[in-house]
Amino acid sequence: MPPPSATRARRCEYCAALLAPGPGGWQPAAHEACDEPLVDPARPRAWIGGARYALLGRLARGEGSDVFLARRDRRLTELVSIKALRAHGDRDLLEREQWVLESLENSRVAGAAHFTRLVPQRVAHGLARLGLHGDEGERRVSVMRWRSGFVHTMRDVLDAYPSGVSAETSVWMWKRILEQLGWTHRSGWVHGAVLPEHLIVHARDHGVVLVGWSRAARPGESLVALTEGAEDFYPSEAMNGVPVSTHTDLTMSARVMRKVLGSQSIPAPLAQLLETHARGDADMESDAWALKDRLDRVAREAFGPPRFVPFAMPGW
Repeated sequence: MPPPSATRARRCEYCAALLAPGPGGWQPAAHEACDEPLVDPARPRAWIGGARYALLGRLARGEGSDVFLARRDRRLTELVSIKALRAHGDRDLLEREQWVLESLENSRVAGAAHFTRLVPQRVAHGLARLGLHGDEGERRVSVMRWRSGFVHTMRDVLDAYPSGVSAETSVWMWKRILEQLGWTHRSGWVHGAVLPEHLIVHARDHGVVLVGWSRAARPGESLVALTEGAEDFYPSEAMNGVPVSTHTDLTMSARVMRKVLGSQSIPAPLAQLLETHARGDADMESDAWALKDRLDRVAREAFGPPRFVPFAMPGW
């Protein structure tokens, strides 16, 4: 069963009944609440999987989809994100993302109990009816659980710190990325789109998670699609259709971090490690965990024992 939502409500995987914690264990929740008095009735609504969601605002606009923050219309509500396609031609990518996420949810690789919580948590997927009564058109959507605190993309960080973040800040950011990539690779996938827009940052808690799994591929496959305008982050081999490998993700992660560091001063060993992997040199690590261990050693030599370095995004 997926982890509990912020409201602690769960949906039974057998009969789909909504359950809430109570004395002696899980009990049926009071009402599904679609017929309860509406909060903000003027807000746009979307129906999917028998549930109605109030759209609270757009979080992001991707190449072929929009991502909205939404709240379920019921007493035991929960926040979700809804990814809605703009163009029917991108339907295959949305379906592929569901397939990849399902595969990762079923991973039994060491660390799965932790890392499966970091990939987007699926709630519903399919054709959504729009409008208060579901009679104002349709859009194909994916509904994911909302992760509190993960509100900024790495692109937002680039915009907020145009001259770059400090070298110490870059270390924890890169380590969080490498940890998730290490587990992803051992689960049999290459993310294939490690880009600033697909890295969501929790500034206060020093968290970074990957989204945008629609372009993930098995090692040995070619990328199914490239992100327009992000050519500088892709290894040239991947751009030319050469099958992907763990090198693909590691090179992209290094290029993102090089961008995030901007013009900041960087200790020489860290700069060398970053450049080796950003260029995709022959002597670069091919294992994300090995690279993370090497980054640990380089950071300790440069900055001493690990310590918490506060990081903030403007306005938060």
